[in-house]
Amino acid sequence: MSFSVVKAADVPASDAEHPASSPYDRRLSTPLGITRFGLYEVDLPAGATTVPHDHRQDDAEDAYVVVRGSGWLVVDGVETALAAGHAAGVTPEPERWFRAGPDGCTLLAVCA
Repeated sequence: MSFSVVKAADVPASDAEHPASSPYDRRLSTPLGITRFGLYEVDLPAGATTVPHDHRQDDAEDAYVVVRGSGWLVVDGVETALAAGHAAGVTPEPERWFRAGPDGCTLLAVCA
């Protein structure tokens, strides 16, 4: 098949995909049949965080798009506020993680 469609909410959240996975990650790339990059929906409740990580070992870059709520992207200890509609990219080297704001935050993460 040349395309596939999934409802993100039907994909179970899991922290079992890789060491940087949080229990709020829905790995969408697998049920979509995508193998060249990781695509995740991360639905963080208020104050929740993702796992601090870098990509020095696999040389991957991360891109994030906030689709609901707000929070802080923390890159090498520097916090940057992001809200719905903001996008950010991070090169492989720095440590990065995300913390949700008081109303929670949903973001799409691409790892390639």
